Amino acid sequence: MFAFENWYIAARSEEVHNAPLGRKFLNQDVVLFRTQDGEVCALGAVCAHRGADLGKGRIVGSSIQCPWHGWQYGADGRCNLVPSQGPCGKIPRGARVPVYPLHEAQGYIHIWMKPDTQPTWYPPAHDFFNTRYHIKSPVRFQRGSFINTVEAACDDAHVYIAHAQTIGMAAPAHLAPIIDVKSTEDGRAVQGRMVWPIERKRSFKGLSAWYQKHLLGLGEDSNTHDRHYRVELSGLVVHRYPKADGFDFIVYAATTPADEFTNWFFAGTIDTHPQRSFIGNFLYWLARNRTSRVFDEDEDMITSTLTDNLPGGHPRPISVNSDAMGLAFRRLYARQVLAEGGTPAWPVAGMVPADVQEKVREKVGEKMQENVT
Repeated sequence: MFAFENWYIAARSEEVHNAPLGRKFLNQDVVLFRTQDGEVCALGAVCAHRGADLGKGRIVGSSIQCPWHGWQYGADGRCNLVPSQGPCGKIPRGARVPVYPLHEAQGYIHIWMKPDTQPTWYPPAHDFFNTRYHIKSPVRFQRGSFINTVEAACDDAHVYIAHAQTIGMAAPAHLAPIIDVKSTEDGRAVQGRMVWPIERKRSFKGLSAWYQKHLLGLGEDSNTHDRHYRVELSGLVVHRYPKADGFDFIVYAATTPADEFTNWFFAGTIDTHPQRSFIGNFLYWLARNRTSRVFDEDEDMITSTLTDNLPGGHPRPISVNSDAMGLAFRRLYARQVLAEGGTPAWPVAGMVPADVQEKVREKVGEKMQENVT
């Protein structure tokens, strides 16, 4: 069900240092490590000798040593030492493990999941990752099918219910329509917007509103603030909120599947303003403590669904406008799986064509506009 000719976030740069980091991606056991020159490498973690886990080994110079019999593998995946053979002993010709291409940039290590091949493209750079006020949530290993987890990261409709005790206390159930959903020119991401009619924008009220104003710098209640969505083939979801000060508040989440029912989850919040006030910066940092609870709520929501034991989630889902970004990602990812000769885990033929969906979204937007006027 997975797209292998694709980049996924494997780790944060600071996670890979002087010890091996073993992780599973797309059902493949991988070990990440740095050579003595600081170069980051990713190899298949199953030792060619007896299948030991290289992720539990140790780094020796620019090689990784198997924890069982001490076989060593270089960054090219080839075994360069079999201790039991002696220093001049013959190394079996097939003693090698797969090599996964990596791309390290902006604090993240991306992995290309088709080993021993040359990638045909590279992850796009995002300026917001380089900003000063960037709070990263702890890396999570969590339950849930890949598609359900990505869709939850796209979805604003669940906030007022699933997060009623945290970020959803004042969230509206009735959302503005998502419009302008379309693919980027390279076909590796989809974008869209939620634009609230001026009549439905809410002004600041009470202590909670004061907190939001000083934390986010928004001109109105953040629950009814316009937003921009971007969802990439890699599973990276970006919510961008243009602020009254001309800068942006950004929430992002990247989902990398470990297997059909578990994922690695990387998330963070960003303020692109180059200089925050002391109180604003303190509140911004303090907000990090709430994120783990929010992600726990998401995980509980996803895994409590009666169809989460299916890799593609619900086999016959019925969708509405608020699902637009999740549906767009489903199509985007399914196209890549099909292009590689695979079979998506969710129905593709039954999906409503994009042009029809666009007309439906227009009708929904018109109807919602009628309701507020």
